[in-house]
Amino acid sequence: MSVLVCVTGQKNCERLIVAGARIAREENLRLNVLHVVHSGGSVLGFANEPEALEYLLTVSVENGASMYVRRSDDVISSIEYAAKNEGCKVLVAGRAANYSGHDLLDELKLRLPGVRFEIIGQ
Repeated sequence: MSVLVCVTGQKNCERLIVAGARIAREENLRLNVLHVVHSGGSVLGFANEPEALEYLLTVSVENGASMYVRRSDDVISSIEYAAKNEGCKVLVAGRAANYSGHDLLDELKLRLPGVRFEIIGQ
């Protein structure tokens, strides 16, 4: 069983990894960090993304996590696959403070009914 932390290519995702690490320690679960990149895009497509992903990898390692990047045009299905493949018990993700309506996390909740979601605000 594991905690799956979903990150973007932004340094502020550190808070998600730290929250996931706390949950993993408390519940004695493995910790995995996932970043999904669109197939056609560059893994390091934004000017500050290489630095941010390297930073997030460092934070992941410091917190005992395995971090991996998956290439896909279907972000939701990729996260769903990783969650099922890793025996995800808890999925940690961020959500913008101005959230309204249906988004990928709402879709994932429908696809992963046995998984607890920890949504961390900004």
